[in-house]
Amino acid sequence: AKIARSIKSAVNEQATILVVDDTAANRKLLVDLLTTQGYATATAASGEEGLEKVARIRPDLVLLDVMMPGISGYDVCKQIRANPDNGILPVVMVTSLDPTQERIKGLQAGADDFLTKPINRPELLARVKSLLRIKSFNDTVQQQAAELAVLNTGLAQRVQEQVGQLERLGQLKRFFAPQLAERIVSGDLDDPLKTRRREVTVVFLDLRGFTAFADTSEPEEVMGLLRTYHGEMGKLIDAYQGTLEQFTADTMMVIFNDPVIVEEPAVRAVRMALDMQQRFATLMTAWLKRGHDIALSVGIAHGYATIGAIGYETRIGYGVIGRVTNLAARLCSVAQRGQILASLPVFELVEAVVEAEDLGQVDLKGFARPVVAYGVLRAKSTPPKLDAPSWLLKIYTLGQFALLHDGKPLALSRKVQKRPLDLLKLLIASGANGVGTSALIELLWPDAEGDAAQASFDSTLYRLRKLIGIDGTITLSEGKLSLDASKCWLDVWEFERLLDAVNRATDATAVESFSKDLLRLYAGHFLEKESQESWAISARDKIKAKFVRAVAHIGSQLEQGQQWSQAITLYSRALELDNLAEGLYRRLMICFRESGEPAEGLNVYRRCRDMLSIVLSMKPSPETEVIRSSLG
Repeated sequence: AKIARSIKSAVNEQATILVVDDTAANRKLLVDLLTTQGYATATAASGEEGLEKVARIRPDLVLLDVMMPGISGYDVCKQIRANPDNGILPVVMVTSLDPTQERIKGLQAGADDFLTKPINRPELLARVKSLLRIKSFNDTVQQQAAELAVLNTGLAQRVQEQVGQLERLGQLKRFFAPQLAERIVSGDLDDPLKTRRREVTVVFLDLRGFTAFADTSEPEEVMGLLRTYHGEMGKLIDAYQGTLEQFTADTMMVIFNDPVIVEEPAVRAVRMALDMQQRFATLMTAWLKRGHDIALSVGIAHGYATIGAIGYETRIGYGVIGRVTNLAARLCSVAQRGQILASLPVFELVEAVVEAEDLGQVDLKGFARPVVAYGVLRAKSTPPKLDAPSWLLKIYTLGQFALLHDGKPLALSRKVQKRPLDLLKLLIASGANGVGTSALIELLWPDAEGDAAQASFDSTLYRLRKLIGIDGTITLSEGKLSLDASKCWLDVWEFERLLDAVNRATDATAVESFSKDLLRLYAGHFLEKESQESWAISARDKIKAKFVRAVAHIGSQLEQGQQWSQAITLYSRALELDNLAEGLYRRLMICFRESGEPAEGLNVYRRCRDMLSIVLSMKPSPETEVIRSSLG
């Protein structure tokens, strides 16, 4: 049916017929007959001119006189047929010679039909119409063949893309939980190999006694034990949404809070470690019967790391680098058989859900100062449910941008959801309450005018509400857009509430608690990786300045109480977030000096000097130099 419609359409369109004859009267007669029937015509007075016009105007049919000076009609027909592009061009030979002999020559030259002079009008029009119909059919077949070739090429490309996507998915599943790998490949998450800085919890696992076991066992037995061990640990890593950064035969390193933000990464990490020890104990029951005395030791640390691609051109992997990974590895190295050691920041984040013993300060290889460590014993009897947030919707903008619906990240396709998310980010940057729609439209659609701009805003707002999926979360009243604080949790709001509490606090215990809350909440600068628009930069700078002032205020109270260790932790963590805050470098130098560690203070000065020089091409201020002088 489709082919028939194409043929009908093509036949009804005005066809172009080229008349090639050396006699002007014959050309005029044929042109007059054809134009009265609605055909377009072109003429040529010689064979040479006819060939030139065939190439230039691409006619739909050629009426070709046989006897012409120069190139004969037969030779013209042969040259037409010699060009593959003219393979289906109808050619009708016209002659006054013997029909029988001329017909044979014409067919041998490649002609499609034959007319004798004088021209019979009905016969001419019938044969022209018939040949044009056949040509139209051939044109349609060729067009559809070309379209089919394009479709096949596109299909091959799509198949190749899907194969590549499946291969990439298979590679990513080596690092991430399957559900996370699928979201990365579909475009819901940023490239996991893009360099970034993020606050993470790191879990390091080590099999104690494995070297002795491998030395006294057959390789097949070693491989069997490792397959069982890796398989069981892998199930728990996936269940807690961890990321396997690396593993060897007897060690594994797992990351929480990358590539997607998760609630309570430290809690997830500790609970996973406890479940791993329990599962490992079950495995050991069978292994002990075979004489294999192996134990699992675990180290857990929490802090900032640089994350991205490591390796070389032909072998690139996902890497997490920083003090936090080294600390987790060192804690694991000093942990006893079957023990879980956690750093102080981890314990502070999980204190409500686990029982742990304070092991005091532990000397670790490669660390200049002893580190406070805790031995995690067991989960408390009634721990809060991990995936039961008090808010149905949580919005994170400090650090990684994320929307959590009922504790689970919403799938945010960059291609489909970019404009609605831009509207949400701009709304938050503008205060999230009572923001005029005209200002939002002007910033998001500066080139649109009038009704078109308003229509774009209305459509985008509808898509944003549909994406969030919670009625009443975004309200529009009297031309002003707002986020309903009773329907969602926003980290910027929580940050502002915390700052108010910090400014009112006078109790030393409360100040120390606020210090932990501030560092936990301020996971990074406002939408730092999301937007470099002027409105985002302005909001980012304001929030960053508030953070630095809050750190300075809390740190000053800690210093007044001579809580040097707590102040050092606060300033050090804050400088990981803002490494150009010279005032915080000075406070940290003073804390090391007052705690009897001037060498550490000098290290801080050098770091301050290097950062200011590299980034800002500046030297430390005279105030900083005075403090450096006091360090000896």
